[in-house]
Amino acid sequence: MRHLVLLLFIVSFSSHAIWYESTGQAKIRNGNVEQARMMATENAIQQALLFSGAQVTSLQQVVNGIWQTPSTQVYSHGAIDQIEVIDEIQSDNTLSITLRLDILDNSETCQNSSIKKNVALTRTGFKTPSHATYGQIFELPKAYSEKLAKHLYQFTHLFNTKADINRKLNTKNLFTAHFDADSSALIQQIADQNNSQFVWISQIEDLSLGEQQSSSLAFWQNKAYERFFSINTALYNGLTGELLKQTHYDTFATWQTKKTARIDVNSEKFWTMPYGQAISDINLKLGQDLASYLACIPAQARILSVDHDTVIISLGAENNLVKGQKLQVALRKGFNQKQLIINTDYQLRVTQVNQNTAIAQVIGDKLLANVQIGDLVTLASF
Repeated sequence: MRHLVLLLFIVSFSSHAIWYESTGQAKIRNGNVEQARMMATENAIQQALLFSGAQVTSLQQVVNGIWQTPSTQVYSHGAIDQIEVIDEIQSDNTLSITLRLDILDNSETCQNSSIKKNVALTRTGFKTPSHATYGQIFELPKAYSEKLAKHLYQFTHLFNTKADINRKLNTKNLFTAHFDADSSALIQQIADQNNSQFVWISQIEDLSLGEQQSSSLAFWQNKAYERFFSINTALYNGLTGELLKQTHYDTFATWQTKKTARIDVNSEKFWTMPYGQAISDINLKLGQDLASYLACIPAQARILSVDHDTVIISLGAENNLVKGQKLQVALRKGFNQKQLIINTDYQLRVTQVNQNTAIAQVIGDKLLANVQIGDLVTLASF
């Protein structure tokens, strides 16, 4: 799916209204054009709101009761004043909707929302590999992760995706109640290696076949079954190893191949099958959920080096950090195998910005006593 968001023009200086043009796409499944239209419209709205700095979750109304869909909820720093459909195109099995939205900035935007966070994306794990026997799709975790990474790159205006999908993780321990110090250390290691504030972990839970679907297929054609896809995801604070959020996604679609067939999950044939398309739709929702969740979380960075009154930190130009910005230091301490964050009154000013790092100096004549490599900085509110 392709998503395009264009800033058009400011129409009112008093209310800070801005027109956005946004295009969303959706696949037409089983000839259901109305459902595809709803999904494409919903996605176009979400894309425009995310681009404007809004937060989007699910299951409520949009636009002051005027525009409603059953699966969109907007918690927005900008309210939608008008929506206009300016184009609709059907091509093959895809429907595209282009909207023009008038978004009013009615309140303050998220503090530090201009700073992009880094998210380390790891390879999806497999809870029950035997489910992959049908179609011999044992390579799906890596192929899925590559598809997801490409989709998340579309959100580069909101956050940076650091794909770390060549290594194979044992994700089972990361989705149990027995999350231990070793698992926390692994999360922090992945974050360090990818210069990321967050680490995203996922595990495919179910790929099983369901009931045979009734059809009018001739006897020589392959039988059609429903096939399930469910995945658990977890977002961690990579600086502390703390679990922030767990989400479950599931879907199903028609699977019409021989049980003994070998399907290439790296081929476009697989991803244009109803089953592959259903999985791609989950990626669309997942990306929007992640962008919405990260929108108002304060950006943090690790201290990489300390020298008297100067530090090097793990934020840079790729995160929209600029010279002159002010930072505050927090100490990171271990306590009973847990991370304890202690705020300090040390205030820093950014003096040099590189691509992935920056240099900051203490404001005033203090020395950075007790500050160590691995401690944290946040953007200051003073």
